[in-house]
Amino acid sequence: MFLKKKIFFLFIFLVYQTASYSKSNSLGILDSNNFSKYFSGIVAFENNNNNDALNFFNSSKILVNRHEPFLKRYTYSLILGNKISQAINIIKKNLEKKNTEFFDAYLLLTVDSLKKNDLEQAKFYLDKTDNLSKFDRFNEAIVDILKQYIFVFDKKKIPTNENNFGKLSLISETFQRCFLNDVNTSKYFLNLFNDQSADYSRYIYFYLGYLIENNELYEAKKVIEKMEYINTTLLLSQGKSWIEKGRGNEFKKVFSCKNSNDIIGEFFFLISNLYSSQDNFSKSNFYLNLSNFLNPKFKFNFSLVAENQYFNGEFNKAKKTLKNFKKEDDF
Repeated sequence: MFLKKKIFFLFIFLVYQTASYSKSNSLGILDSNNFSKYFSGIVAFENNNNNDALNFFNSSKILVNRHEPFLKRYTYSLILGNKISQAINIIKKNLEKKNTEFFDAYLLLTVDSLKKNDLEQAKFYLDKTDNLSKFDRFNEAIVDILKQYIFVFDKKKIPTNENNFGKLSLISETFQRCFLNDVNTSKYFLNLFNDQSADYSRYIYFYLGYLIENNELYEAKKVIEKMEYINTTLLLSQGKSWIEKGRGNEFKKVFSCKNSNDIIGEFFFLISNLYSSQDNFSKSNFYLNLSNFLNPKFKFNFSLVAENQYFNGEFNKAKKTLKNFKKEDDF
């Protein structure tokens, strides 16, 4: 009922806006055909059918320069459709226009700059989000921690920061120290996954990778001794298998603490997981796709894609995701 009311009021708003445009110099831009496709795209999006939404938005993208909310919806839909490069290009083409003044636009430009290792440009775009993120606690945390990461990548030292976002800050500092190969890295990892307040076992995998990359094979073997395949996750089972079979070099093929894109990719996976835990699967998939964009090698993250699809009632999509997920055949 709420969704129907929301769509109804949206319809009335767009009809009114169409009439306003008809009286302006933009006569014909919001014609009945474009309006119908745009409205259909919004309805499809609200019904969690992003494929249909994207098709409707693509067929009405003449509105991208004329109707400010269109670019925001279109960009978001492109990200959910895993068309991130296309979304970035559209934002760049409209960068000088007012319709790019929204958080996701500058976040995408930041991600693009980070992927290209242009830290100065990444910080420039991130600074643009300051006024756009201050009313959203999650966005505020994302911006603050990304700025910390950029500082670490650039200055090669841990920043002093008064903002504390709880475990989010602790996990981020652990990876920052891992990037710098700080002497306290092992201590931070151990404190993290030995915390009984939540399940942080995922980070054992990254700790194993850190140990292997620093030639501490004996320590890595001690960690996996207590693991049993039947009682652990796919990710940890894979790590255990690689170490037992003398294939420790496989770790850095999918993730390395020395790779800034891999680290930011893992940070976005963490954000995606937080949104998923709140049943906000749209936002979760948004950040999950950004994570995969930065580190497409880390196929294990597709398990969260399937989980989001399952809990969102998209059972056929979940089956397809799991089917396409190529499991390692060596454990």
